Amino acid sequence: MKAFFRKHYYIGQNTLLTRTNSTKKHGTRPFMAKTNLVLTALSVSLLISCVNTVETNDKNGIGSYKFPEATAVSGKYTSQVYTPEGTSCLQLETTFLKNWEDIPFLSMEEFCKFLSIANDRGWKLEKNNSVYTYKYNPENATPEALPWPDEWNKDELCFDFENQRIYSNNFTRIITSPISLNNGFGVSPIIYLDTADKNHPKIQGSSLSTQIQPSESFSININDYDLKMFVIDDTVYLPFQALVPLFIPIATFSYSSGDYFFQPQAAGENTATLKAYILSSSNKKSRSKLKAEYNYRTLCMLLDTTYGLKNQRTQFGKSDITYFNDEFFKAGLGFDILSTDTAAYETALIKFLKQRIDDGHTDYINPSFYQPVSNYYDLLYFSHTTRGDRIYNLDLVYYNLQKLREEAKGKPGLYYVQEKGADKLAVLSYDGFYSGEAGKTSDLSELAELNTYAFLRAAFDDIATQEHSSVKNIVFDVSHNSGGSILSLILNLLFLNDTSSVYLPIKNHLDNSITKFYYTVEDENGNEPVKSGYNFYVLTSEASFSCGNAFPAQCKYQNLAKIIGKQSGGGAAVVKNTQTADGALFHTSSALELCAVDSEGNYICIDGGVPVDLEISYENFYSGETTYQNLYEILKKEYSENF
Repeated sequence: MKAFFRKHYYIGQNTLLTRTNSTKKHGTRPFMAKTNLVLTALSVSLLISCVNTVETNDKNGIGSYKFPEATAVSGKYTSQVYTPEGTSCLQLETTFLKNWEDIPFLSMEEFCKFLSIANDRGWKLEKNNSVYTYKYNPENATPEALPWPDEWNKDELCFDFENQRIYSNNFTRIITSPISLNNGFGVSPIIYLDTADKNHPKIQGSSLSTQIQPSESFSININDYDLKMFVIDDTVYLPFQALVPLFIPIATFSYSSGDYFFQPQAAGENTATLKAYILSSSNKKSRSKLKAEYNYRTLCMLLDTTYGLKNQRTQFGKSDITYFNDEFFKAGLGFDILSTDTAAYETALIKFLKQRIDDGHTDYINPSFYQPVSNYYDLLYFSHTTRGDRIYNLDLVYYNLQKLREEAKGKPGLYYVQEKGADKLAVLSYDGFYSGEAGKTSDLSELAELNTYAFLRAAFDDIATQEHSSVKNIVFDVSHNSGGSILSLILNLLFLNDTSSVYLPIKNHLDNSITKFYYTVEDENGNEPVKSGYNFYVLTSEASFSCGNAFPAQCKYQNLAKIIGKQSGGGAAVVKNTQTADGALFHTSSALELCAVDSEGNYICIDGGVPVDLEISYENFYSGETTYQNLYEILKKEYSENF
């Protein structure tokens, strides 16, 4: 059963989710675009007007409520771990502790079984006084995980139950599947494809990958959140829902009705996380104080440790985030999120995610288990209509640009601009980084919305024909590009680089490392040749977001192309699917932050966008006698040596 996780565990990492939960088939579109949501008749206003019923004099959140001690086991349950396909791949013994209601705990041994799903190297557990040490074990490792370098044998993950500390000398590597390690560094945000075909080239990690800022040791004291590992009859029990986000950096493990649901991809209909919600949803209007407080602690720890863009908040007029406990109360939502009233809690969580964090990636996906199914679409509608300034501005620019492009009779595809009967400029326009099935179509506009690599490959083949041999300048138009697949982003860089290896810098906030992840790409005929001999430009707008922002960033700081247009809209993290202890599901920017590095290896934050080399007004993006005619005239004047 481990083969499933080796092959698919980090699928979620090859997709930078965009700022919406649109159900368009390949869609990266703002909410105002068509969706397939069918709203129920229940009034959203009832949700919004709920009265906070939290019972506490606490002014700061953490510290006022004291959790009960656990001195005995009240019950055990044989839990299944289900894949998205509904197949059980592992059994875990879930333990329930006296005075802790039905909150799931795992013994240290069972927790190590859980970890082995992710890292796939086998494991062994050693005890020295109050410290359990988790290490790799080649005797139990799957053959595909062997051999590993000798230095990996020194990696340790330690659980100090006396001091309530969890620490590691190489935390990220020890929790990462070998398939996602790139030259020993991880987590790499690319799934390595097993086979190469025409539209889905083989991507492999490269030995060129290097950490330009070495990893630091990792340590967390769960007592800071009033949480605890309990020792009962010489057995250590860990709070599963509090710790699982740390050990599954991107994917989601849901606990519901006694079982666990593994979800490696973005949540949506017919996924494991939605199944977990449906199994546990209830009509309860309130929850116990214990559960409300436990959910709050796990939520704070989850965001403190795995939210990657905390210190970039000042770029958007928000305070730096040190601790999320403080942020909840600064936003005036702390008491509501601590509330035992499930409606007050749910609406406060939505407001916090969409208005306070408001990073363009953060979005609310599923309600908590306490919300009845009848409220499901009401809450989604409330989420979609609760927007912060950043998402509002992204959407506004997008629609203004869409109107300008439609007036110029433009759409995704390949364009040529002629002068005196000869092609002088080629423009490749695509609104997302897609990696779907290309089908049998040869229409470039259709390909541009199905599979970005297939579109670029076909477009470059067309440009290289004798008919268009006079083209020396190529524009990648990502002005409408709101993101998509990191895999497609890497493939796009192939068409500008002079080598088959390209890199993507990642800052990992779990260990403060910065790694230049290199990737080797092959198509069905071997190494895919680069399309050299052209002058490249990337057209960006304030709506160019996520991968639509990361692509021009790499082009600029790796000196692959000139950036033209308007500074991009930003967005700079691999998205994490995250579930609270009571089942509410959202995705937000993870600890893996996409960044750029200069020629000396210095970190460059790109969350605020990529500065342009040549500013061009929106009115000149798609205008003139033919689409992109004015753009051509501006480029010819500014870069006359290229024409």
